Amino acid sequence: MTNKHIEFSIGDSVVHSREGLSTILNNHFMAGKEYFLVHSKRGSGENIYVPKETASTIIRKPMTTKEADELLLYMKSIEKDFNPNTKQRRDSYKRRLSTGDVKEIAYLTKQLFIYETYFKDSEEIKLGPVDLNILGTANQILMDELCFVYNMEMEKAKEFVSLKIK
Repeated sequence: MTNKHIEFSIGDSVVHSREGLSTILNNHFMAGKEYFLVHSKRGSGENIYVPKETASTIIRKPMTTKEADELLLYMKSIEKDFNPNTKQRRDSYKRRLSTGDVKEIAYLTKQLFIYETYFKDSEEIKLGPVDLNILGTANQILMDELCFVYNMEMEKAKEFVSLKIK
């Protein structure tokens, strides 16, 4: 994510770096600081306070359709990358996920796609529950955003993305 100043308003759909697709519900003041009250659409729908002064490092506007099309084209070029060293692989996955950067999320999503499509039932590559959890979180964040961008239901979006990134 960039540090450039972006204007956000109540009611805006945004992508939170950890929680994915969210909505700005309100402004909130605590201890002399101004925050956005952001509601995550993932899981149980957590409410998060995002400091207004650093909001653009934590939340971003969803992609445009053009940006999403470009991202899917980029995802098509991502190749298999499963580090055999479990600790290094997990550290890399965690680092990529924590950036909140859509290209890093896309990279992790493509790794999950490759694993599930070609290696899930093979002995060649075995990912553990922690790996799959990280990849699954990235996939959920990206798919929620793509459903929003393309105005599609999840199952249709999964098929669409699968065809685009093969």
